[in-house]
Amino acid sequence: MTLAADDQSFATQPILQALPPAVAKQLSALPVLELPGGTQVFEARMKCPGFPIILSGTVRVFKHLANGRRIELYRVTPDKPCILSLGCLLGEGQYPAEGITAGTTRFIVMPPALFNECLACDEHFRTSIFRALGERLVNTMELVEEVATLKLDVRLASALLEHETSISRGPDGRCVIAITHQELADELGTVREMISRVLDDFEGQGMVELGRGRIAIRDGAKLQALATTR
Repeated sequence: MTLAADDQSFATQPILQALPPAVAKQLSALPVLELPGGTQVFEARMKCPGFPIILSGTVRVFKHLANGRRIELYRVTPDKPCILSLGCLLGEGQYPAEGITAGTTRFIVMPPALFNECLACDEHFRTSIFRALGERLVNTMELVEEVATLKLDVRLASALLEHETSISRGPDGRCVIAITHQELADELGTVREMISRVLDDFEGQGMVELGRGRIAIRDGAKLQALATTR
């Protein structure tokens, strides 16, 4: 679905702030793409068509592993750009992973020529892009360390707490996370059966309450204590 540019969305997009008026005008003339959740934005071995700038929503970036599993590398949001797109544009390469929308997502695609022009000539844009690249690289190194050294129960407790901070609490004070065991398995680079086994253990310890497509946090303090066992 293609929509007209939304001035408010453009004004609040961190990467677009303080760009020269001429560049901002070119960007505002680009079509705004709106995709429903679960839509593939790009796939492995696909050439990057331009630099995606998220106006609202989220794109989850996954890497498929040799053992048939997949792991979530990072998420692209309005304030966190896609470093794989940056790498593909700079190196004229192909995507090594896939991007899938998590809920309705709106974005524009900055043409390669305009992206390169801004990167070369606009200090604010260049600084924002490379700062984001640096942060993403640090996060990726931390992810590699977690996968290599931390037990699954510790990583799962940490993941649940991260989801908890982005969801409002219900009338009873509990946080209910709308997520499946498979989605958590994809996020952590493991299989659904392992996630289900650990969640069953969490439920037995009174830390969570499991339901179909949802997980309610019952004892956040216990989860936090486990997540900090590093």
